Amino acid sequence: MLLALSTLTLAAIPDVDTPLKGSSKARKDAALVVSVEDYTYLPDVGGSNVDADALEGWLQKTRGVERVTRLRDPDRNALRKGAAEAARNVRGGGLLWVYFVGHGAVDEGGRRLLLTKEAAPDDLTGLGIDDLATTAGNSRAKQILLLIDADFGGVGRAGEPLGVSERAPPAFSVPTNPKLAVWSATSAGEPNAPYPASGHGLFTWLTLGALRGWADGATGGKPNGEVSLEEAQAFVSAKARAMGGRGWSPTREGRADVMKWAIARGNLEAGPDAELWTTLAAEEKARRVREATERLQAQATGEWLEIAAVTAVATPQGIEKLNAFIARYELAVVQVDGVDVAITVPEVVDARARLDGFARDARKSKGKKRPKKGSKKKVVAAAPPKVSTTLLCDDLVKLEPAAMGGTLSPDELTCLEVKLNNAPRQTEKDKISRVLLANADGKGSVSEWMRLAARHLDEVDRSDPDMCFRYALTLSRQGDIDDAPEVLRWSDYALENKSRWEGPTFVARVYNLYRLRAETATRVWIDAEDELLTDRTEENMVEAEEARGLAKNSAREWLDYATASAQPTDRAYRLCETAAGSPNFCTAKPAE
Repeated sequence: MLLALSTLTLAAIPDVDTPLKGSSKARKDAALVVSVEDYTYLPDVGGSNVDADALEGWLQKTRGVERVTRLRDPDRNALRKGAAEAARNVRGGGLLWVYFVGHGAVDEGGRRLLLTKEAAPDDLTGLGIDDLATTAGNSRAKQILLLIDADFGGVGRAGEPLGVSERAPPAFSVPTNPKLAVWSATSAGEPNAPYPASGHGLFTWLTLGALRGWADGATGGKPNGEVSLEEAQAFVSAKARAMGGRGWSPTREGRADVMKWAIARGNLEAGPDAELWTTLAAEEKARRVREATERLQAQATGEWLEIAAVTAVATPQGIEKLNAFIARYELAVVQVDGVDVAITVPEVVDARARLDGFARDARKSKGKKRPKKGSKKKVVAAAPPKVSTTLLCDDLVKLEPAAMGGTLSPDELTCLEVKLNNAPRQTEKDKISRVLLANADGKGSVSEWMRLAARHLDEVDRSDPDMCFRYALTLSRQGDIDDAPEVLRWSDYALENKSRWEGPTFVARVYNLYRLRAETATRVWIDAEDELLTDRTEENMVEAEEARGLAKNSAREWLDYATASAQPTDRAYRLCETAAGSPNFCTAKPAE
């Protein structure tokens, strides 16, 4: 379960910008350090210059490399010249370092391309990794290490689309040149990971930490004052999964002789301890949840502003838009590291309130009297026709594909209805009823599905929490306050059988069931208060007070579960405080 950012004490981010003082000189080495931050036609890559400056500082001050070619925002020609200069500078037996941070893309030939300053969505200008490797390979270097902090899937470091062709990048293959190693932040088309708290991209920050000594012993051996390429890559890959998410996977070297390259030695420092790594990872995941939530909320708010402007009065088209908005955001979730995190979109309540207002106006105009508390609105299924079963529906398994496509014939449907009516066992009734439900689903007929689900739950089986939840939720979306008792009833049945869910599904659905109950109970209370204002009788006063008690208790239950499961609590707290009339009820520890 992800931790909410508010529950964490922000830890100090270990410094990688201040170089450790080196104990020797790497006189044979040379380096090319390239950052492209300010693109002319593509989104900028924030932090690229800081990344490259920090690596340049480590190369010069810690590693002791004297010949470093540093390029900021080069065009293609400048990058070519810089690569040639670095190749000339390295001496025999030395290590040639080549570092690039910026955007990448896949060209029409399927090559990975490092995009330079002038690159545009329709003009992928830059230098291929293989071209860069060829230039470096023609040098006198004994070893060449290409460090690539770039994305190749059409999405930038901050999650923004680049507008370039999103061709799938080729599988990252190990170079055939025995003196060349390519170490890339991304192995496929996954987005590159930022690390805003450090001011760096996550790959560069972890790599700098590895070079400072954090990776010494990362492959299981004892720290020996030296970091091999294998140790550095193992360390970065492990921390990438913890800090950057499951979908992010830097490349790994597989050649035994190359993995033994010593890329850092001498004055090394110990990295963060296990407790600090846990805290840093939790903080970073919480940031990603927060940003994903903010993006979804911004999207919902924008849509609501448009919908609200055209639904000031009740029209069929407006009601359809309101219901569609509720359906889209009622159970909104964002997914981070494979875990669904439920999100509360406040505008859903506004949309429901507008639908409720339309429904009240319609009742008043028709002189419809509000039902007494506890009354139950029941959807009555049509009686099955009195005909005999035939071979049309004897084999339910054969009917399932047609049912899922919503294409059962009228004769098959009639046969199934008769078969259901005459079935001697509940297990058989359950199977037949589910085929009919699947057919309604396949046709996209909500009204038919609701009619059949009502019959199934009342007459066949009510232990399926998914069906109970779906029925309650669909009923609530119809916007009729008269349906509220049934919404609460079937939500309770779903909660009674919640043990059938597991893991993230359990957490997300239980949270949303408590939310559905709390919001429905609040609507009932608001409607009761409206009725009391219209007709201030003793009966209505009692009913309003009972509805208020249900609303505050339901909201408190939602709030308690949201708190325990580290999910959003703002909306639950507001509903609780509003119904209780005091914050004390909603902040006190619940009774054991």
